[in-house]
Amino acid sequence: MSIASTVIASTLRSASLAALCLVALAAASPAQAGVGHGFRAVGGGQRIGHGAATFRNAQGGITHTHGTRAAGPNGRGAHGAYTSVNPDGSARHQGATHIAGARGGNFNGSNSATRNADGSANGSYQRSGNNAAGGSYSSSGSYARGADGSASGARATTITGANGNTYQGQTTYTKGQGVTHTGSCHDAQGNAISCR
Repeated sequence: MSIASTVIASTLRSASLAALCLVALAAASPAQAGVGHGFRAVGGGQRIGHGAATFRNAQGGITHTHGTRAAGPNGRGAHGAYTSVNPDGSARHQGATHIAGARGGNFNGSNSATRNADGSANGSYQRSGNNAAGGSYSSSGSYARGADGSASGARATTITGANGNTYQGQTTYTKGQGVTHTGSCHDAQGNAISCR
């Protein structure tokens, strides 16, 4: 069974999951078919679908990709990811998640990480969400590690309350220099207020 037919047969209808699976499948030629599985279940007002595949990639390593989607009376969620490991010691991972509650809250997140053959690595993530009351949250970050042992990272976060008050913070790290953090809070009119 080919990887493409396995994933298509799983009938996962989330656009974000489909995009992740297609990116992974694009790395495989028809001659690099592997193994996969998929299922779909419906009952009691709930639906769930899952598909996964593992195959040898063009670099001679192994790639695994999977996606899951579920929905019911209290909300819906979807997650997709792929991971590749190669003979030269390099590896790559990417994933994405979406959750939506029945009352209006939601969460979106994605992440990626790469390790190179020389031991250097880098990665990043993004997250955001809001609740039915009007509050919201967003955060993003990244890190890097050099083959020479150097390392650094950064994170930025914004939180907004239902009343319009906001918090913004930034944190950075550099190996050998330590951690630096700054943060500030403002009311709905943009006036600086105490962070509590």
